[in-house]
Amino acid sequence: MTPAYQDAVAVEATTAGQAWGEVFGRAMTAVAGCFARSAARATAAELITGLLLELDTRNCWTLAQALGHPGPHRLQRPFPRARFDAGQAQVETVRLVAGELAGQEAVLVVDGTGGAESSTDCVGAGRQYPGAIGGVGLCQAAVHLATVTATTKVITDRALYLPADWAAEEERREAAGVAERTGFAAKPQQALAMAADAHGTGTEARWFAGDEVYCGRGDCAGPYARRVSAMRPVSRLRTRSLPGRAAAGRPAN
Repeated sequence: MTPAYQDAVAVEATTAGQAWGEVFGRAMTAVAGCFARSAARATAAELITGLLLELDTRNCWTLAQALGHPGPHRLQRPFPRARFDAGQAQVETVRLVAGELAGQEAVLVVDGTGGAESSTDCVGAGRQYPGAIGGVGLCQAAVHLATVTATTKVITDRALYLPADWAAEEERREAAGVAERTGFAAKPQQALAMAADAHGTGTEARWFAGDEVYCGRGDCAGPYARRVSAMRPVSRLRTRSLPGRAAAGRPAN
């Protein structure tokens, strides 16, 4: 490895680090008003920085060590009492992404995922097939929306899927902290509602892409085309033209 090559690598790494710092700074500035206290905002920035580090295990202890703290208390202490408007933070993040990607041809891509749970007390948990666990099992499921361009992929929204039995049981919902206004919505409805929100906050996307769960039913009826070459490995990918705001209403989370 020649000195010239080493210098070029160092310059590239420095440039990438500066670019990341600028983007991260803009992101934290965008959501600054969503924190009631500046201390919680600073701790959140540290925590996110730690989560993005290359570590074998990620918990408050390992993150604290990597960030130079003697223990995890600095990362743990503010959050049980911190006030944070997650909904507004999501809106501000979408606006930021829309601004960063302005002028690029974007596609809204939807997909679902889930995680195994050990108890039905966990909100939305039930016997479902989320794909991630390789079969039907007790799990939570969620729908995610990403904005994708030729150079960028950013998850910009999410919605927890609340099964019909959960939506129908008032006491169970109350015990789990589910908002009273939240009702049952099928996953395609959740996806189109998120697409509508993305358009409403400035995302420029003419196409909506997903597999047969989201683009193969009456909820998403309309013209389809195989338009996203990067998604060819996905079975039966379909895309839908989005001439304007999507029609489906979005249930509150």
